[in-house]
Amino acid sequence: MSCRTWVVSGIVVLGLGLPFGIGFAQVKPKEGKPITITADHLEVNRKLHRALYTGNVMADDKSKCMVILSDRMEFLFDDNMEQILKGVANGNVRITTGDRRITSEQLELFPAEDRAVLTGDPRVWQDNDLVTGTKITLFLKEDRAVVESGPAKRVTAVLYPRQEGTEQASSGASEKPGKTATAKNGC
Repeated sequence: MSCRTWVVSGIVVLGLGLPFGIGFAQVKPKEGKPITITADHLEVNRKLHRALYTGNVMADDKSKCMVILSDRMEFLFDDNMEQILKGVANGNVRITTGDRRITSEQLELFPAEDRAVLTGDPRVWQDNDLVTGTKITLFLKEDRAVVESGPAKRVTAVLYPRQEGTEQASSGASEKPGKTATAKNGC
């Protein structure tokens, strides 16, 4: 497979790994729904086994209804450029998937371990609920997350009570202000 195919596969792995409860399964994107990666610059270096996107990077996986924005995304590969060993998104990381919104300064993905690590003031919103800490580690196969505090910041969870008989994900929820364009387009 070409290096471009593996870079795109890296974005698929990134997209599959972020929602809670979904592991790094080797699922191919649905037919007709592309993954679009845009950036100001792309550098692929086969000798260093790396692909680096820089400047206003956006990965839009329509099959997963996920958009990832950052200043930079880097993928490190094995010697044959066939397996992603690590993925890193740096600078103003913003992720939208379904009813979850995630922000941090850095996202590290470890596909072999089914693990993702958010650092740099990570925040995860689901509906109106919010969890913050200094480091959030997602163990994707285990459907488990660990939120850590630091010397200057404690773990904080703001949870709103759910009303019985009403669904948070009703059609009215997609009309809330602040939803991304992907949420309005059937995601």
